[in-house]
Amino acid sequence: MTQAPTFYPNAERYFVQTMNASRPIFQGDLFASIFGANDSGDGTFGLLLPHPCDFAEDGKGAVQPQRLVAPVFPASRTKVPLKQLRSGSVGHLIWLPKWSPAITEPDWCADLRLCTSIDAAFLAHSNRLASMSPGSWLALNDKLTRYFTGIAVDRTRFVIQRSDLHPDCPPTPAGAGV
Repeated sequence: MTQAPTFYPNAERYFVQTMNASRPIFQGDLFASIFGANDSGDGTFGLLLPHPCDFAEDGKGAVQPQRLVAPVFPASRTKVPLKQLRSGSVGHLIWLPKWSPAITEPDWCADLRLCTSIDAAFLAHSNRLASMSPGSWLALNDKLTRYFTGIAVDRTRFVIQRSDLHPDCPPTPAGAGV
C-alpha cells in the first residue's frame, strides 16, 4: 500500500459540475458503453488515461486510432476497504465517486492492472458521462505516476504552470501557477 496523497479530492469536488458539450475529450474523462457488459452488468464504463497530447482531436489524436482506458467497476467488487479506496492509498485502483443520481452504487474504481487499448470511435462526446475536476485530475496524474514509475508527486511543489493543460482551469496570469 502506498501513502495517500494529501490532495486526493472529496466526492463533491471530484467531477466538473457543469460541462460544456463541446469541451474536448480529456484525460480522466469517464465514458459509457466502451466495454461489453458481463453477466452482472458492470464493466461497461471506462476511464481515459493517456496524456491529452496523445489523443488531442486537433493533433496526434486525429490519426491515432487507439486510446488507453481502464475499466471502471463498482467498488463492492473489490476486497479493498472503502476507507482505503476513498483515500487514494491503493496503488492500482483509482477511486471514483458516484457521478450521476441514476447510478445506484456510491463508490466505483478504475483498475490500472486491467488497462487496455480500445478503438477511438468508442470515446465520443455523446457517451462521456463525467470529467474530472482539476483537483482530481492532479490526483489521477499522481496515481498514474506512482503506479507506472513508483515516483510520488510532491504536492507542495506540484502546480499547474499553464492553465491550458486542463480545460477546466481558469486562465493563468503569466508567471503564476494554478
